[in-house]
Amino acid sequence: MNSRRRYAKTEYKIQWSDLRKLGIRFYSGLAIILLVLFGSIYYSIFVTLLPVEVNNSMPYMTSETIALSMQPAVSQNLSDRRFTLKVNDKETEFRLGDFEFTASPYQNGHSEEVTYKDAKGKEKTKTMTTIGTLCFNETAVHNFIYKLAKEYGTPMIAPKYKISGDKLTVYKGTDGVGIDYDSLITTVSERIKADDYSPISTKIVTLTTPEVDIDKIYKEVKCEPANAFVTENSAGKPKFTADIIGKDFDLEAARRTIQSQSDKSKWTIKLALTYPKISLKEVRAPYCLDVLSTCTTSYKGSSKERSNNVEQAASNVNTYGDFTDGFVMQPGEEFSFNTVVGERTAKNGFMKAPVYLSSGSSEDYGGGICQVSTTIYCAALYANLQITERHNHIYVIHYWPTEGCDATVDWGHLDFRIKNNKDYPIKIKMTYDKKKLTATITGTEDGITAKMTADVETVVPYQTHYKYPNANNPEGKITGGDKGKIIRVWKYVYQNGKLIEKKKVSYDSYKPLDKTVYTKNLPEGARYGS
Repeated sequence: MNSRRRYAKTEYKIQWSDLRKLGIRFYSGLAIILLVLFGSIYYSIFVTLLPVEVNNSMPYMTSETIALSMQPAVSQNLSDRRFTLKVNDKETEFRLGDFEFTASPYQNGHSEEVTYKDAKGKEKTKTMTTIGTLCFNETAVHNFIYKLAKEYGTPMIAPKYKISGDKLTVYKGTDGVGIDYDSLITTVSERIKADDYSPISTKIVTLTTPEVDIDKIYKEVKCEPANAFVTENSAGKPKFTADIIGKDFDLEAARRTIQSQSDKSKWTIKLALTYPKISLKEVRAPYCLDVLSTCTTSYKGSSKERSNNVEQAASNVNTYGDFTDGFVMQPGEEFSFNTVVGERTAKNGFMKAPVYLSSGSSEDYGGGICQVSTTIYCAALYANLQITERHNHIYVIHYWPTEGCDATVDWGHLDFRIKNNKDYPIKIKMTYDKKKLTATITGTEDGITAKMTADVETVVPYQTHYKYPNANNPEGKITGGDKGKIIRVWKYVYQNGKLIEKKKVSYDSYKPLDKTVYTKNLPEGARYGS
C-alpha cells in the first residue's frame, strides 16, 4: 500500500449548482471588510445567522468562506445518504458514510465567471470557484466490491503496490469476477449530483486485470521530504502533522524491468529515500504523550492522617516548581524525591502518622509518604529508568505485590532518585482517587518494557508478644506479624517484546516484625511482655 497516505483518494468534479439540488442549507457568519476611504468608515461588520440559499449568497462570499461553510454541510449530507445496490439477484446497501464520501468546494476547483444580481437588481459578474471535488475512500470501495464478488467466484485482483522501507513491490494482479468499478463510481457520482438515490442495478462480470501503470504509481510514490510540525488551538491542545520521507525511483529502469519480466507476478524496485530534518517523534517529544509505565497502589484502610500525607506528597510531585500537571525531566536530568516533596512538617501540610523504626513503629510527620516513593519506584522500574538512589524499608511492605520493590525515604538521610536515561523528556504524574494512588510515566514510545520477579532466599520467623489491653489498644487487637526475608529482585527488559536483558535490581534484607497481641486471656504457657 502507499505509505504516504492512509487510503487512495478518488476525486470527481461536481458543480455547486448540482450540490444545491441536494437541498443543503447552512448557517454561517459573514463579515464585510471594513472599508476605509479618506478616513471614513463606509461599512460596519454585518453578521447573519439566518439560513441562506447557496446561489444567492455565493457572489458575496470569498472562496475561503464558501469552503469552510459548504464542506461540513455537504459532507454531513452525503454521509447520511445510501443506495440500494442490486447485484445480479441480490440487494445490498451502499452507504456513502461507510466510504467516507466528502465534498471539498475548493480542492482542484475550477474558476469561472459567475453572473448574479446585486441588492438593486443590477447584474454583475465575479470570478468564483464553481466546480469542487467529490472525494471518497477508494480502497474501502474496492474492498466492498471484492467481498461481493467472492460470493460469485474468484474476484479479480487489480495491480497494486506496497512500500516497505526502501523497497517498492509492484503486484501484477489476476483476472477474475467482479463489478465494473469505473462504471459504478460514475453512476454513483451522477446520482449524487442529481440528488437521485433510487436503487442502482449492476452485474457480476468477468474482468481482466488492468496493465500495471508504472507512471501512475510513480506519480503517487514520488514525493519530497517534509518536516513534521505542530500547531496548538486556543486551549493549547496540540495537533501534529507527520513528517514525510522523500521517495523516488528510476522510472525508466522500472518500466524496462516490468516489460522484460512480464511473466512475473510481482517486481521489486529500489527506492531512493530522503529523510526530513525534523521527525514526528521529535515534535511530539516535549508533550510526553506516550504512556511508558503505570503503577497503582491502594491506601484503603489508612487513617485520615496517613491518607493526607500520601495525597500531599503526590500533589507536591505534580506541582513542583513551575510544573502544574506532573514533574517533567529532560534527558539526563534527575528526580529527587526529598527535593520535590519537601520537608515533612506541619507547615508544609503533613500530619503525624505511623512510621517504621528499627524498634517497631512510631508516629512522625509525613508517615505514609513512602507509599508515594514506592509507587514511583515501581513505575520507574517498568519504564526501565535509571535508579540512582534507593533504599529498602526495614520491614517488608504489603501495598505492592512484588516483595522487594519498595523505596523508603527519610528527610535529611535517605532519598529516592531517578535519572532520565531516555533520549526524550519524560513526565511523572501522580493521581489519587478512592484511596488508590497511581504513578504514570509518560514520554516518547521507544518499544522498551520491563517486568520484575522476586526470589526469597531466606525467611526469618517473627516472635509473638502479649500485652494487656489499654485505652489505645483494646482487647483482641493485633499488630505486626511479618517474617524477615532476604529478597533478590530481577528485572527483565524487552525491546518490542523481545527479551534483551536480565539484570539484578536489588538484594535486600528485611527484619522480622514481631507480632503483638493485646488480650486479658493469655494462652497457656504465655506471659505478658513489656
